[in-house]
Amino acid sequence: MRLTSREREILEVLRKDPLISQEDLAHRLGISRSSAAVHISNLMKKGAILGKGYIFSEQASVVIMGSIYLSIEVDTFKQTIDIYQKGSAMELAKIFVELGIEPKVMTVLGNDDLGDQIIMRMQQMDIDTSNIIRLADKRTCRRIYADADLKYEEGLYQEEVQKAFASLAWAVLNCEYLVLDPCYQSLVYQLINHKDEDLVPRLCTYGCPDNTQDMLELMGHCTVVALGFSDADLLDQCIDEGLTFVKLDQQLLVATDGINRLIYITDGKVHDFPLLPGQAFDCKGGIPRLLAGLVYGLSNHYPVRQAVRIGVGAASSSN
Repeated sequence: MRLTSREREILEVLRKDPLISQEDLAHRLGISRSSAAVHISNLMKKGAILGKGYIFSEQASVVIMGSIYLSIEVDTFKQTIDIYQKGSAMELAKIFVELGIEPKVMTVLGNDDLGDQIIMRMQQMDIDTSNIIRLADKRTCRRIYADADLKYEEGLYQEEVQKAFASLAWAVLNCEYLVLDPCYQSLVYQLINHKDEDLVPRLCTYGCPDNTQDMLELMGHCTVVALGFSDADLLDQCIDEGLTFVKLDQQLLVATDGINRLIYITDGKVHDFPLLPGQAFDCKGGIPRLLAGLVYGLSNHYPVRQAVRIGVGAASSSN
């Protein structure tokens, strides 16, 4: 995790005296009590501490399976053309790095200059790129959008992508948390089919379904699912379906409208987590961050409600 020099100094004090009061902490560091309170709050948001006397350091291995491509975006109203490196694997990896986890990324790139640039950028962000597959004689995916609508795509054949991921089946199983782009769920199910449950990582995914079928498919066989809804009736339906979906102790379903309502289901029970005004977020950009925060909290052995709190904090930071 990325801490300021003052935060690292405070963390060292807390390790030696975990039950120190904020007043004594402020006196020891020569700062005001309000400043000490702000630093403590920031350390909790970053996950360095959880309440009085609790400091963690162990992190689980996290692998992200998703896409990365060059996005060429044309805005006819502004008369601008912008170029970005995008994709679920890129975006999720950046979020995990912000939270303090260095993830591994599984994706498929072409053997071209663009692929080289993407890998170099990810390595600069301390992202493990050892599981990225490069296809010989292929170009990395490119997409052209006009006013947010996809117009053209130069991509890889689906069969090539499936074969490439299948060659890394060992990497899929050699992690504790596997975070999936929804479009790769069925592929992963094939890779783990008939495997001993003890050898299968916790599968995690996310999405903003706008109908019942998409919602049920997103739940699938994953153990950690974050869903965003703009339809209040569909959110209510998700709660009903979720009580059937969440059967095992390790399963967790979080559903929200991103505005004021969030629930999570675990151990067969529905729990409310009302969103405060400062915690509201747009589901499209916030749900991936919500999932990343959940995985971060769970991988560091936080109680579920605290993991949800971290997820909400990560999601609302996208505003």
